[in-house]
Amino acid sequence: MSTVALPKKAFPTDAITKILSGWWISKTQSPLKEAPKTPVKGTVFALQPELSSQQAVGVLVACKAVLGYRPSKDTIKKGGYSDKNDFVTTLLQQIKIEFDCKQPAPQSAQTQEGVLPDATVAY
Repeated sequence: MSTVALPKKAFPTDAITKILSGWWISKTQSPLKEAPKTPVKGTVFALQPELSSQQAVGVLVACKAVLGYRPSKDTIKKGGYSDKNDFVTTLLQQIKIEFDCKQPAPQSAQTQEGVLPDATVAY
């Protein structure tokens, strides 16, 4: 008998990073968007994120094509993102954590002469 380890699917870091970066650029550098005004310190405008958490939810749909599922809205940071680096690194980390949780635990199957054993049903 030999043991065969079933491989885990690798997280597509490069593809997701590209999606997140492209999404950030499309939302923050649109020619239709007003030029950012310099916020005055101590005002509510100084606290506003560059990209809100509500806007960021849309990127999860774009990730579905690569991951095979739509990441949960819980991967989005509450309060939004202050800059592109914050958006990409934070969201990438959260999506990877969720991806790893969705992967099946590594199992090994014992084979005899290359044939997997039949499943046993308990009654």
